[in-house]
Amino acid sequence: MVRKILGNFGVRLLSAIMNLMIAIVVSQYVGATGKGEQSLVLTMIAIVTIFDNMVGGASIVYLTNKLRIRELFFSAYLWTILVSVACYFILLYVELVPAKFILSVLILSAISSIVSIHSSILLGKENLKSFNLLSFLVPLLTLSALLLQFTLNWNRTAEAYVYALYLAYGVTLLISILLIANHVRKDSVFQLSSTWSTFKSLFYYGFQNQLAHVFQLLSFRISYFFLERDCGEAEVGIYSNAVSVIESIWMISTSISLWQYAKISNSTDVNYTKNITEQLTKYGLLTAFLALTVLLFIPSEFYSWLFGKEFHGLNELMFYLAPGIWVFNYALIIGHYFSGHGKYYVNAIASGIGLVITCLAAYYFIPTLKIQGAAITASLSYFVTSLVVILYFRKEGANFVVFPSIGELKSTLGQLKQQLTKRT
Repeated sequence: MVRKILGNFGVRLLSAIMNLMIAIVVSQYVGATGKGEQSLVLTMIAIVTIFDNMVGGASIVYLTNKLRIRELFFSAYLWTILVSVACYFILLYVELVPAKFILSVLILSAISSIVSIHSSILLGKENLKSFNLLSFLVPLLTLSALLLQFTLNWNRTAEAYVYALYLAYGVTLLISILLIANHVRKDSVFQLSSTWSTFKSLFYYGFQNQLAHVFQLLSFRISYFFLERDCGEAEVGIYSNAVSVIESIWMISTSISLWQYAKISNSTDVNYTKNITEQLTKYGLLTAFLALTVLLFIPSEFYSWLFGKEFHGLNELMFYLAPGIWVFNYALIIGHYFSGHGKYYVNAIASGIGLVITCLAAYYFIPTLKIQGAAITASLSYFVTSLVVILYFRKEGANFVVFPSIGELKSTLGQLKQQLTKRT
């Protein structure tokens, strides 16, 4: 268990470093306004992808070993196409991103969705190495393409980021096809008459899960659009960098929950899944607390040097974000307990309440407190969302936990030492 979690964390760490470097490169070459434009485009791609994954994503992980793979693919692919077409016409009339980016947003979100479908099959089969490879390729290729365009002076606008995504998503899609080919060959049965039943199963679980992601993403990022309206794209760029840096600590709990979700989805022992969730939550909270402490004590001048002179005051923003960011580790780990048992509605309810808090707080705080108001809004949303998930977990008969005991730490360190000894 420890080795797999550390392996997942290693990939998440490398991906986080790549994403941070992307933020640095974009900030340095196109400035705060260009970074704000890039953040809005990326957010819209993420929103459309979530709707694409309404039939797919986590529900495929849950159903991979329960239904036929080819029928899962057919249903998920068809839904992605329909959603992409519908979103195209919606975005033509809703000015959330510049018109020049609308078609690219939809194409990239569709490719991202298909890669997510393939990744979900791999995760459902507990093929974490291949899953992690696909997760790492996108930021690596995006960064490489950006550096090439900027250093050779081919393109120094926000459009360079979009072109980089085309390369990254396209190559990752081709590799994902190769990785799932063996699983598709083994499960060669396909009955068109059964696809409606498969679609209903995917939609039943996927709707609940993706509804949670829709609410969650909106509660996390809707502040970008409030900021853009009230303060301009430059403030969005500054705020998005503060968020990117401090949210990087979530890779710890994300690494833990990835292994946890795959295990719970394939387990029928409720007590076992409850116990491992409690234990994993303790370690996730402890490591996140330590990482957060380090980030908060890095001088603000360092971030101005890293991203550029326009990006001042990031440290102050992170102090406002920090309480909610740390508490949200509960939601990340405990939420995967419910997802693993197919109880996606719990995460949907929690994220929905968090979105309501975001809208109310953003309406009040952002016009008056500007960029600091966005940070306070986000922190409140994280806290309330986590509180709801914790209450549901307690209803399951689980314990409220914070940090591991000294004895538990010693035991875990002993296991880790044994794992390292075996590898050497």
